[in-house]
Amino acid sequence: MRRFLIGWILIVLLLPFAAAWIYSEWSEKNQQIEQESSQLQIDVQTVSGVQRMGTSDFLIGAIAGQIPAEFEVETLKAQAVMARSCLYKQAGDRYYISALDTGMTWCSETERKKMWGTSYKENNDRIRQAVRETDGQILYSEGGQMILPAWFYIGNGKTRSAKEAWGEETSWFQSVESSWDTESPEYETTTEMTKRQLIRQMKRYDPAFDCPAETLASNCEITAVDSAGYVTEIQIGNRLMSGEDFRYALELPSACFKIAFESNQVQIRVYGRGHGVGFDQYGANRQAKEGKNYEQLLQYYLTGVKVGE
Repeated sequence: MRRFLIGWILIVLLLPFAAAWIYSEWSEKNQQIEQESSQLQIDVQTVSGVQRMGTSDFLIGAIAGQIPAEFEVETLKAQAVMARSCLYKQAGDRYYISALDTGMTWCSETERKKMWGTSYKENNDRIRQAVRETDGQILYSEGGQMILPAWFYIGNGKTRSAKEAWGEETSWFQSVESSWDTESPEYETTTEMTKRQLIRQMKRYDPAFDCPAETLASNCEITAVDSAGYVTEIQIGNRLMSGEDFRYALELPSACFKIAFESNQVQIRVYGRGHGVGFDQYGANRQAKEGKNYEQLLQYYLTGVKVGE
């Protein structure tokens, strides 16, 4: 009789925990269903083949590949709206789209667990929340046109206009101040190499590049920068190239840089990370910490945009 009573007591004590666990599992599954307001399906290439998934599940993996998950939830919401805008804009009238066509890196659950370790559930839940609370929301221009946004990680203290960066005027990509960037520990980086190493990397990028190591210093000059301070043109050896091309050739964090030569060494000091056009993730996150919501963050960096469904 005593054992019977102890057994019933244990059941009564454990029942609330079991119910909570079952509800949690049910809730997580149904959250995904509730979020699926879009009929769009995305085909993702995985190790086991092509996997077709809904918008919400795709966006969780896409956002994980675009921005630090530990950023403020309002910043993650802004990223969710931009990622969804990108997805819808690229899909157009189609009901199916390949993940490759979105232009966004997608991280699988396995990759997210490896990337975040013990913080996986917390980070995944934060991104899921950002996707759920912005469900269906995308970006429009003042004229009501769905836009294709752009973002980057850290600027040099000022964003760039599309006109100066890419040679094409886009009303929502205007230069704005972003002084928060200079407070980031990743704001400034230094790349050092020998002259011969630089020449090797340039030849790998452009086989027609030519310049002897002995004359490299005298044949390297930044010839144009934009109003935000990013290099738009550089003469090096027999090549006149854009700052972005030079950045990619040497795998630099951004095209805002200064070059110094000393003996056989080259030192390149770089400011910011990314192309510098559009939404500044670090600057936005600092503003989110100050109390700005995701719509305010988007409207600060993307001139004249509106958030809607």
